[in-house]
Amino acid sequence: MTGMIGVEQVEEHEDGSATYQFHLDNDCAKLLQEEGLKLVLYCAAAKLDLQIVYDFIEDHIKYQKDELTEYEFGANNDEDTSND
Repeated sequence: MTGMIGVEQVEEHEDGSATYQFHLDNDCAKLLQEEGLKLVLYCAAAKLDLQIVYDFIEDHIKYQKDELTEYEFGANNDEDTSND
């Protein structure tokens, strides 16, 4: 099953945050409900607070961005470019 999700409106606030409104078709709404419940149940079984999972995801995103930045600027270049 696949669904469609779309951003209907974005309201940016003075503090830099934003409020988003989404449009979901019925299939997408059902999938999000199922996945949300699944996440809650997995966290409960592992005795993890949902915030720990969200923090992990944010850290993972930051780590990937740091790796990409290092690679782009040569700090993570594993190739030997010297001409011995």
